Amino acid sequence: MAEREIPSTTVSLTSVTSLEINLSFLSQPLKISSGICSAGSLLLEYMSLSTSYWVLETTHRGMVYSGLWNICLESKCNLYQFNLLALHIHVTRAFLLMALFCGFIGLLFSCISFERNKLYDVSVIKTAAIFSFSAGFLVLVAMSLFTAILRRSPGYAQRLVVFGTSFSLGWASILMYIVTGILLLLTEKTIIS
Repeated sequence: MAEREIPSTTVSLTSVTSLEINLSFLSQPLKISSGICSAGSLLLEYMSLSTSYWVLETTHRGMVYSGLWNICLESKCNLYQFNLLALHIHVTRAFLLMALFCGFIGLLFSCISFERNKLYDVSVIKTAAIFSFSAGFLVLVAMSLFTAILRRSPGYAQRLVVFGTSFSLGWASILMYIVTGILLLLTEKTIIS
């Protein structure tokens, strides 16, 4: 009786390694894009936080525009007195400042990811994504609160009060933080693959 040969199957590790090499070139453009988006979202939020065009109101004395830090009648601006300020503005400020901090830390980790992928056995890119999503969530809470309070005001119902460009920049920063987080997660996925 003739013995039959059993076909052997061998797995080549070169195909797995070439897959990693082929996908690794995608991580650099994604890292660069996520870094740019992170800086952009931070800039949008900072501009929103620091400018005075959150709310525009038409009065008998002229156009009044206000932000989170001051109120202006035409070109004359005055800082809010801290103890006379409405609670929702304090809360909005606090959430936006926490979001600015998270966004800055996310940008910092995004920049660190160009040099190393892990820091103390923690993925630098995942950490940047977590901070980016956290910043977006904090801005979302702040903007939602501010919107809900202002929409209930009598001036808004009479169409004397409208939202301004600074307010719109705050909403735009949420989208940028989300895009940044998604790009960072895609970067992490291409590095792992």
